[in-house]
Amino acid sequence: MTSLTQTWFWQQWHLLLILGLIALVALNFLSRFVLPALQLKNRMAEVLDQLEILKAGASNGAVDLDKLASEIMTEARMAHLWAQYAHCLHVPWDDIQAGQGAIGPQSRVRVLSELFFNAMKAKSGGAVVDLSDIERKVAGDPQLSSLWAEYSEALDKRNDVPDPDSNKARRWRASALAETFFSDYALVDSPLRSDFYKHVPGILTGLGIIGTFSGLINGLIHFDVSDPATTQAQLSLLVQTVGQAFFVSALAITLAMLFTWVEKALLSARYSQVERLQHLIDSLFEAGSGQENLERLVVATEAQVALMQDLLTEMRKTSSYLAAMK
Repeated sequence: MTSLTQTWFWQQWHLLLILGLIALVALNFLSRFVLPALQLKNRMAEVLDQLEILKAGASNGAVDLDKLASEIMTEARMAHLWAQYAHCLHVPWDDIQAGQGAIGPQSRVRVLSELFFNAMKAKSGGAVVDLSDIERKVAGDPQLSSLWAEYSEALDKRNDVPDPDSNKARRWRASALAETFFSDYALVDSPLRSDFYKHVPGILTGLGIIGTFSGLINGLIHFDVSDPATTQAQLSLLVQTVGQAFFVSALAITLAMLFTWVEKALLSARYSQVERLQHLIDSLFEAGSGQENLERLVVATEAQVALMQDLLTEMRKTSSYLAAMK
């Protein structure tokens, strides 16, 4: 009996190897896919809750991008996607037009500039002002000196003013949908390596089939009918070997079906979270199009052309004045 038991263990090493491989595949699936998927679920839920709070607290649609980036989009992958998406945000054109009438540092510089140079022109009798000699000319005139000091201070404050498109709380318009950057692949498939783990059920099924055929082949190879005295024991061992091979196959197929359900359930839940994230981000910003950007570009180009024309006119006046002086 002892010899038969030793013979069985020697003959069934392949089944033990198959069971070991099945256990390794199952452990890898649980540790590298199921656990990260659950962790991703918690991170996504936290981001979604914070976005809901941010949306509820946004006054008139004003969103603070710095706060959103530093307090919500903190995870490395999410921060990278947000940095790309943020380039598609711009201030609505109607907000810019509405802000042009406000008295700000830039408007104050323009007003003071006109006052100062008009005063200088009046003091010089209408002559062209020599910009390199302003400090000397205003030193002896209290009115011009005070106006120049105020003008210089306004210039310094203008330089300290952040870009009008800064990330302060204000309305923003998005020229692209959130799904363009916050995609299923970027947030779910890539970190969870779903392209690989969706084949785990097939690997388990294959291991089960290999276990079945290896058990049958090994049992038939060692089945010896030449000795009638041991035929009954050999037949009993063959039946046990085949039964154990089918048990290994049944275990592998059962795990394959279970893992298929787990994989699809986890991925479906994460895709739902990504879709909710996309809708939340889109709801924070107004939808825009390239037509508005083209309109802004045209207006900026026209303003630049007008400025160049004014500069050319002043240069012509200066040239005429210098020619007359000669």
